Amino acid sequence: MKIWGKLMRGDKLVKSILHDSPLVVTPQNFVRDLQEICYQMDVSTPVSLLTHFKHFQKFNRVKYIPRDFVEEVDFTSLILELVVDKK
Repeated sequence: MKIWGKLMRGDKLVKSILHDSPLVVTPQNFVRDLQEICYQMDVSTPVSLLTHFKHFQKFNRVKYIPRDFVEEVDFTSLILELVVDKK
């Protein structure tokens, strides 16, 4: 599973990363991948609920906004998108 993590400030892309995970998509593995992406981007990890995971599963995309973070952040959103390989 490949996840594209994007930090946005308004409509502007501030930072992005492509995370390749060998793990199967489960709520626990999703949180583990989210933590790794945030670590690599040097930002705090947002509070991730089961609804975030379900949204990611259904739409292949989830968006975290500043109120999802415990600490104050200097960006408007963290977006995770599933990258689908077309073979």
